[in-house]
Amino acid sequence: MQSASVLLAALLLPLAAPVTGNAQAQDYAQFSTDDEANNIEVFKRTSPSVVNITNARRVRSFYSLNPQDVPQGSGTGFVWDDEGHIVTNFHVVQQADRVLVTLQDGMTYDAIPVGVAPNHDLAVLKIDVEEIDLVPIVPGDSSLLEVGRKVVAIGNPFGLDTTMTVGVVSAL
Repeated sequence: MQSASVLLAALLLPLAAPVTGNAQAQDYAQFSTDDEANNIEVFKRTSPSVVNITNARRVRSFYSLNPQDVPQGSGTGFVWDDEGHIVTNFHVVQQADRVLVTLQDGMTYDAIPVGVAPNHDLAVLKIDVEEIDLVPIVPGDSSLLEVGRKVVAIGNPFGLDTTMTVGVVSAL
């Protein structure tokens, strides 16, 4: 009988966990700081402009005459304007035969490089924007930068979707 009670408790315990977990999360929300609320607002406002970029090399297999795209790497970019220009790092697209841009809605589009500045590690890509509602990033004012100012980076490091980190300007 005692083993049946232990088994019943073990089966019911996972059902109780979400209730307590939600209560704790709701309680925590009322203790968040203004800085945390600001971080959340910046993320919500900016992340729709952040894109994932995947590059591929066209490789012909020994066993097949048909060339195939083999993923080589990934990176982050952002929507510059509603005409389909995407800004990213040059090293992300440097050796690519094909570049794909994935928007926040999960839709993926072929992109073509329309400008590069290798010495500044910058590249501008273009996607076809017919019937796409893009959300361009709102540029900040770099003249306001100074050492110690808070900065936020939103991106897709190592293929992880839409992450955010916060830091400070350490040097200019």
